[in-house]
Amino acid sequence: MYFNSEKMEKTIGRVAEKTPEVGETVSGLLVKKAFTYQIMALDDLHVFLQLSTTNISQRITIAYTGAFGVLKHRLKQIFESVESLPDEESEGRAFGVHEQLTVKYESEKHITLH
Repeated sequence: MYFNSEKMEKTIGRVAEKTPEVGETVSGLLVKKAFTYQIMALDDLHVFLQLSTTNISQRITIAYTGAFGVLKHRLKQIFESVESLPDEESEGRAFGVHEQLTVKYESEKHITLH
């Protein structure tokens, strides 16, 4: 047996301030509480629920023995935005990928991703 039921979401907070036009995309967090669904902005999460948000930073060290310039060249072939970063500690041996990821030369055997 297959049961198909419609689900209705309620927009609250900043998402509900503007009524969307037909076909317009509504963006936010979908939260299920009990048997109801609510769409809210990330900034409203702590207002309507007893939840909070935080940013988590992570650094990964990877064994890499190739030339750092070759790595940068290969990533430029894959990604649109690969830019050198001014970093006094690494003496110009760091670059950013799409302003989201930093690749940094650590030693002859390691690179880090931030």
